Amino acid sequence: VWTMATKKKRRMKANKLTTAESFGARLRTWRGEQGHPLKRVAHDLGVSVSVVSQWERGLRFPSVRNLDKIAKYMDLPVCCLLYEGIMDCPHERRRK
Repeated sequence: VWTMATKKKRRMKANKLTTAESFGARLRTWRGEQGHPLKRVAHDLGVSVSVVSQWERGLRFPSVRNLDKIAKYMDLPVCCLLYEGIMDCPHERRRK
């Protein structure tokens, strides 16, 4: 039986996609852990410092092309950048 309660439970279990703000916070945290200055990350990704700053502040979300560059730079699958938590990423759950 498919009820509204069932639909709600399924939605609650669904993976939560990231927002520009949470993506930016994770990028900033990763950059800090790696000790990479903003200027270096921008140079390595081939974008301006202001673009990386806007990503980190949650003002902009990277294009698909830039998401791919960021994922390679961070050594992560792209899908792990698109979900709130690393364990929400379908790629990471398959590894278990």
